[in-house]
Amino acid sequence: MIGTVEGDLHDIGKNLVAMLLQGAGFTVVNLGAGVTSAQFVSAVKEHSPAILGMSALLTTTLPHMGETIQALKDEGLRESVKVMVGGAPVTQAWADEVGADGYGANAGMAVERAKALVR
Repeated sequence: MIGTVEGDLHDIGKNLVAMLLQGAGFTVVNLGAGVTSAQFVSAVKEHSPAILGMSALLTTTLPHMGETIQALKDEGLRESVKVMVGGAPVTQAWADEVGADGYGANAGMAVERAKALVR
């Protein structure tokens, strides 16, 4: 499952990652852009994905990644899904800070990390 976080309508990178994941054999639920923490949580409940990917291009929307991870914890869902984050302003340090399981510096690396997370 993949989506661009709340307040951010940029989805070209997210869509590229989604296409590459599909090409690598993943079934992808693309939630679109501007996805709130509550919507991510609801979708995780509905679809039970192995991986939740969150994207952001705007630095002002990055905190929504951490909020979503906390919302997953609050709902008792965090242990059931691996979380990946990405986007131009995202770094490995940010991924570590928000408690993500994975980070891809580009679309190809995101796919490789996703493969590693489900092995």
